[in-house]
Amino acid sequence: MENRIDVEKKYDEWIDKACEFVDKVGPTLNMPVGSMQSDISLVLGNVINIMFLGHDAHEADSTFTFSNSDYFRNRCKSGNVYWNERNDKWAIWKNLRDSFKNELGDSSLMDDMNHLVFTNAIFFTGDHITEVLDQIGTSVEYRCMELTRDLIFDILHPKLLVCFSVNDVFDKLIGSIRKKEGLIEKSSVKKFKPYHIKHTCAITQVNGTIILGIPHPSGAHGVLASLPAIVRIINDLSQKEEIENIVATKELFLNSQEAKYYKMPERSKYNKVREEQINHEKSLKVIIEECFKKDVGRVSKDDKWYSISPNFIVRVTSTENGYVSIRDSQFKNGYDYIKNPIKNQNAIISFLQGKGYELKSDGARRTSLGHKPFCKYEEWKQGPQFVVLSILKEIDELGPELEKIYNKEKI
Repeated sequence: MENRIDVEKKYDEWIDKACEFVDKVGPTLNMPVGSMQSDISLVLGNVINIMFLGHDAHEADSTFTFSNSDYFRNRCKSGNVYWNERNDKWAIWKNLRDSFKNELGDSSLMDDMNHLVFTNAIFFTGDHITEVLDQIGTSVEYRCMELTRDLIFDILHPKLLVCFSVNDVFDKLIGSIRKKEGLIEKSSVKKFKPYHIKHTCAITQVNGTIILGIPHPSGAHGVLASLPAIVRIINDLSQKEEIENIVATKELFLNSQEAKYYKMPERSKYNKVREEQINHEKSLKVIIEECFKKDVGRVSKDDKWYSISPNFIVRVTSTENGYVSIRDSQFKNGYDYIKNPIKNQNAIISFLQGKGYELKSDGARRTSLGHKPFCKYEEWKQGPQFVVLSILKEIDELGPELEKIYNKEKI
């Protein structure tokens, strides 16, 4: 590994080259510049475990008038002045980091700033950057990508590079890599859909750096449903898992999720259920009955309702095309949540609504705190088995959250 002084010198030379380009085309584009988000100066000379690469910073400023590259130079030296607000306010960052916490129990990969870089491939930014780049041709975008490529492979050498967008970042970076002598792919690009998600990912390896393309994690187009699978892939790659295994682990990933979240020790039984070509309604019923037996750790209130925490129960049924219903554990036939409210009921209902649950009445009575049809789950089109697996994960998480709200002093 090069010493820090040598790497800093290379980086300073790179900044000069990038600023020269920015000053050259900036007056024509007249757009804000500033691709760096994290402080790259912190990591120079360190082993970089992971680098996140977006397309552009998307920092719009309608009053901006280009003068020179000084602001870009400052971003290269110290990062975005708003970087410390990323965990609370940046959707692109927060969604991914929160998914690491939810899926893996921590977010260490996202929090170790001495071994992490977050930047963008395109130096210019703004609401209309796509239209501007289209008007002037691809030369500016290509040169930005070329300089970013050199930053990655001549200076930073990350172990894992995660591109936010397959089409706009991963594909274009690979195109630039293939035009530079000395950069060699270990394996051809593989495009695949991990787990059961509908979004395509892409992966390859270049000069020791694994490059992964993922859908943009800002939350658009339902990508939040994909993040658990993406987080698992990133974690496995950071643990030096082979690319070939990552691409081929659709079923293995599913099994690992079952083992961790769904309390299903006899996974082969459920794999068999998945493989059977039986009608929709019957497959739902079979899977639900198997999943909610006492021997998988759930306690039955009666033959329909199961405990998810000391004060809350759930019913998962295949009737009416399938739905999930939540009640408190003291609920009895004839009760009405309008006439017999529980502690912090409004806060509980509001929380469940945020998770996609609706209020549903039985005649003149309100008989559940939340009711969620299967069709509201992202996995609905993938098959009933995937819906039920997602429900099991969801209700395991709902139990503790509902208890927190219920046990708070009156809200």
